[in-house]
Amino acid sequence: MLLGQNAADNLASQLDAKLGATVTDHAIYKSHTLKYENEFWDDMSALGCGYPDVLVRVTEYMDKIVEYVEVIVANKFAYVANESVYFDTRAFREAGHRYGKLNPAAVGSSMLASESESNFDTSEKRTSCDFALWKKSKPGEPSWDSPWGPGRPGWHIECSAMASDILGDSIDIHTGGHDLQFPHHDNELAQSEAYFHCHEWVRYFFHSGHLSIDGLKMSKSLKNFITIKTALTMYTARQLRTLFVIQSWDKSINFSTTVVNEALGKEKQLKNFFANVESHLRQHPMEGVQRPGLDEKQLLSRVDQAQIQVRERLEDNFDTAGAISELLSLVRDVHSYIDKCKSASGKPQPSLLKKAAVFVTKILIVFGLSDAKICEIGFGNSTSQVGSTGSLATVVAPYVEGWVSLRDKVRSAVKSGASQGSLMELTDKVRDEDMVDAGVCVVDAGNTSTWRLDDPTILQRERDERRLKLKEEKLRILRQKRLQKANLLEKLEASSIAPQELFKAKDEYKDFAFDERGVPTHNKAGKELPKNAKKKLEATYKRAVTDHEKFKDSLAKDPRFLQNMKVELQEIDSQILLLEQ
Repeated sequence: MLLGQNAADNLASQLDAKLGATVTDHAIYKSHTLKYENEFWDDMSALGCGYPDVLVRVTEYMDKIVEYVEVIVANKFAYVANESVYFDTRAFREAGHRYGKLNPAAVGSSMLASESESNFDTSEKRTSCDFALWKKSKPGEPSWDSPWGPGRPGWHIECSAMASDILGDSIDIHTGGHDLQFPHHDNELAQSEAYFHCHEWVRYFFHSGHLSIDGLKMSKSLKNFITIKTALTMYTARQLRTLFVIQSWDKSINFSTTVVNEALGKEKQLKNFFANVESHLRQHPMEGVQRPGLDEKQLLSRVDQAQIQVRERLEDNFDTAGAISELLSLVRDVHSYIDKCKSASGKPQPSLLKKAAVFVTKILIVFGLSDAKICEIGFGNSTSQVGSTGSLATVVAPYVEGWVSLRDKVRSAVKSGASQGSLMELTDKVRDEDMVDAGVCVVDAGNTSTWRLDDPTILQRERDERRLKLKEEKLRILRQKRLQKANLLEKLEASSIAPQELFKAKDEYKDFAFDERGVPTHNKAGKELPKNAKKKLEATYKRAVTDHEKFKDSLAKDPRFLQNMKVELQEIDSQILLLEQ
């Protein structure tokens, strides 16, 4: 039997209501959660995120959590009620502490506070602001033994106990989403200050923005969410990381086509920059005059200025988006310098180009956008076969196969007397197929070509996008051509009718009276047509005479011209059909 998603959800709810209380084995809960934990680590690895120094799980910290609650109770900042334990916010304030440091305006908001507790409005609490440290066990929920009876920890106490165990009584930086300011982070602070008898457990909080999809908060009910796995089928990890870097960390990010295209555009600018610099480093390794002229001195000063500007951006609320803008500004200046050297028939100084590229790479490494090593330039080689630990034959095989394939095809084409155009098609095919699959991007520039290494999947995607755009443009041109051809054919077929038969063939003039030229004079009732109607008919007749004469002239020149036009129209239809497949 097959069930739709809604049916499966309903069935799960029914089973949970009837049999959920019978599930008490912690191994079942652990097995279920580990499944999603492993998926999470897989996603983090695919995104290129590093592992934490310490991994903590609530289920492995239950003894510490119970001990943490006991200390808070002993310090007179919590009370026991019906086998549950609640934090006493009134006692906390009376002891000279501030409750709700991060979002004072939200204190007392039952709507926000209730998001963290299923029975927030319970009568067991002394005041509405109090919150659960330990919850009495309910049927169907996992529970652990405690001095107050079987139960489970409250949401906030888990984080306080685990963080305190690793980081102690003072934390420099605490992060989280801005929606966690209240109640979660404010309650964390209250619990920890109550535990340590201190007034400052965390020095700084960094609250990040949310990720929205096309302007809407991701929601299961709206079905507008996207998984990391799905996103990585459309974009690379670096492209997604670039998307995050060019946004303000403390503002919400809108995941939309426009924003993604902006990230892809910036990545492409950086790729082209590295390819341009690497091309010149390969072509002109320290040859010619190296004494810096005015242009070189200006660019050298510009690199130093960019270093200062990037630092200022990062010191201003970690403005990574602004730092990327400064890098791209430097990139444009380097391109201008190279172009200026070319126009003066000179060569850019490689040491200067490398200095700029090394700095850009250094910042990209800091942002997690490059895997390059110190003093290298570019995005690194983690996504290509270069730097592989395999044998030399394994590493070079894709490139050698590409050029051997080209040689075989060129030899075969020359032997068969292929045209120059056919040979050009072969070289383009190697560029777009063999080299792309090997992770090499070849860019034609006039009579020469430049190349760079990249992830084959990225190059394949870019190639497919170019082909799709080219296909769409061809379809647009063909459809426009077909429309023009069809309109012309319709006009010619109409002009093939003899003028004296033009009106007689139309149903609207059936039973009308006509003059010797076939122009209507009286309607079917025998009434003479009005002057303005006669005038219009006369004009139509004269145009028909002119068009018919032109048609006869064309027919005299080529008796099959009409049939040929129909064949051309059919050929266009075939081309359109082929492209639409």
